[in-house]
Amino acid sequence: MKKEKVSREERMSEIQQKLENGVRDIFESEKYKEYISTMSKFSSYSINNCILIVSQCPDASFVCGYQKWQTDFNRVVNRNEHGIMIIAPLKYKAEVDEVVYDENSHPVKDTNGDQVTEKAQREFQAFRPAYVFDVKQTSGDPLPTLANLLECGVEGFEKIKSALIAISPVPVSFEAIDSGANGYFSPSGQCIVVKSEMSELQTVKTLIHEIAHAELGHGGEDDKWNRESKEVMAESVAYWVSQMLNLDTSDYSFGYISGWSKNREVSELKENLELIKSTADKISADLEKELTKNMKQEEKEMQSAEETQKDEATEHVSSQGRRKKTDKFIRFFAISIFKP
Repeated sequence: MKKEKVSREERMSEIQQKLENGVRDIFESEKYKEYISTMSKFSSYSINNCILIVSQCPDASFVCGYQKWQTDFNRVVNRNEHGIMIIAPLKYKAEVDEVVYDENSHPVKDTNGDQVTEKAQREFQAFRPAYVFDVKQTSGDPLPTLANLLECGVEGFEKIKSALIAISPVPVSFEAIDSGANGYFSPSGQCIVVKSEMSELQTVKTLIHEIAHAELGHGGEDDKWNRESKEVMAESVAYWVSQMLNLDTSDYSFGYISGWSKNREVSELKENLELIKSTADKISADLEKELTKNMKQEEKEMQSAEETQKDEATEHVSSQGRRKKTDKFIRFFAISIFKP
């Protein structure tokens, strides 16, 4: 039993080292775009597990545990495949000594003046190593193709643009900008201005970038980041969300990341990643919710229009029938009157 505990501690220590190295690798390597792209696919995982996944398998696209591949997707992990180590919560109960208090919230003491304690069962949470496998490490049934509202490129530009404006925490306007910037977020004016008459793709990217600034509270009272850090975060969020939207992201460049992160502590870099992930996940979730709502409204309107057309067609047929009967009666009446 003791040996197993030591083994677990050693593995958790290994995970901690992987996390620290992973954070450094993400920012110091020239593969920042690839890392962010991979991390954007795992919105349901914590930032720690995202870092662990991307540091061990940079091209991962869809991961699951060994059993889940079988039960949920009818796929099996291929032989001799090594799992991707992540951390999973581990809940356990333990008996503890707790101080007894009286009705006045004062500790109860015995005749010797010592505090009285009693045994109590309490639940605690720790973490344990767990393993997941990427889809390329498995074989079996093809993965189900889920209808994804966000996989529409710029084909649904007006829908995406309207949805982004709707989910923005501040009002959005489109104007000519003399400074040459594509857009800006004004903390004092609490508004976003986007340059008018840009391409559809650039408009969407700029909207996401400025919404990220607003969501992150840049320029507010609690803003502790310098200008460069703000741009790193906003641009990373825009790239992250653009990846989820399946937009063309080839023009994004993060060549400055290595220099920006050079003298920063791992804790600060990780905090940046956590903010990037949480903000990107929020924008993506809000966007999907808004698009879903709009799609349902469109379906409802189409259904209503079809029913109206159907009713009008029925009324038209009925009207024609009545007209034919009337015409027939008039002809009969005319024949009866003017019969020679």
